[in-house]
Amino acid sequence: MNSMDEMRWLLLVIGIFIVLGIYLFDRWAARKIDLRSHDDQRKEPSINDKSPDDECIDVMKINSEPKESSFEIETKPKQSKSGEQFVVTIRLVAINNATYAGDDLVLALREHGMQLGDHGIFHFFKDEDREIVFSAASLVEPGTFDLKKIKDQRIPGITFFMVLPTVLNGIEAFDEMISIVKKISYSLKGELLDESGSSFSIQRERYIREEVIEFLFQSKKVPI
Repeated sequence: MNSMDEMRWLLLVIGIFIVLGIYLFDRWAARKIDLRSHDDQRKEPSINDKSPDDECIDVMKINSEPKESSFEIETKPKQSKSGEQFVVTIRLVAINNATYAGDDLVLALREHGMQLGDHGIFHFFKDEDREIVFSAASLVEPGTFDLKKIKDQRIPGITFFMVLPTVLNGIEAFDEMISIVKKISYSLKGELLDESGSSFSIQRERYIREEVIEFLFQSKKVPI
């Protein structure tokens, strides 16, 4: 074999090694890129990350937390003021979360001039005209007094309410209601509460009286 043939074989071998090196380098580079892409897609966990189990625990915790009951709000006496009516409400309750015998409540209401109406609640009428000044309902739903069962009942208190305007003088009606409610409260040794469930103080009484005057003045339906 002459020198020319040896040179050709040498170049062929070198070419083969060059091609093989390029192929292996391409494979290595492609694998490195693939691994890098996979790492980028993987999210490293942190202390702020939550697993599905953690989220389930949070939901259970939220659902199990006690919620404020609306019962107390719904059963509180209400005082409403609109363009048509103004309702004054005062609640008489037994102290220390006690209850009254049903017949004791009925007796106290009757002794102070209140009469049982057709719908099972008591009313205070003005003279013989039978015009209602204010009314009284039981704090036990549905608010009526069943005289056939009254001796067996224990009742926590009474709700007194007056709806304005009336055919009567509005301020006189309010003052008469306050006077009689206080007398009944004294005879029953109870506690008077306003529409929000707070103590019916002298300041609160004066404030509601001013609201009555304002309503009557704005409505211009009855004399103040």
